Amino acid sequence: MVAGTCVTLDPGLRACGVALWYDGVLVRAGAVRGPGTGRGPAVWAELADGVAKWVEPAPPGVLVVETMKVYVAGKGDPADLIELSGVAGAVVGRLAAWRPEGVKAAEWNRQVPSHIQRQRSRTWVEQQGWLARVDLATTARFQEDVWSAVGIGRWRMSQSR
Repeated sequence: MVAGTCVTLDPGLRACGVALWYDGVLVRAGAVRGPGTGRGPAVWAELADGVAKWVEPAPPGVLVVETMKVYVAGKGDPADLIELSGVAGAVVGRLAAWRPEGVKAAEWNRQVPSHIQRQRSRTWVEQQGWLARVDLATTARFQEDVWSAVGIGRWRMSQSR
């Protein structure tokens, strides 16, 4: 478990899933939306600024960011992974007082299909009585990012470091 403040981040080019934790308890989770179009450093910076504003005024702690892995025979466009890495780097740079950690999707979700992992995270949040702390007033696609951020946090809170 992480003592103190922790932010977990699922970076995206149009929105980032973000969850804020304090002493292992979910404080809030939601999607931070960025520009609807464009790519590159200006978009990354705008998303990073949005995440920083969303996190304020939480005191700095641990920032856990999902990191990308390129699969040679992957289905997606590798250029998209560069964009996601750019967003992640911009957020880490913007939250410079935070201690960054990275985690690959395969590590935190243990290769469980994403729709199953999201449902498990939601069930766990409901069991904790925290569902009202999750802002789902966004698109279905961005809700996936929110649940991923919660899943990353759930995984990180289970780690002893």
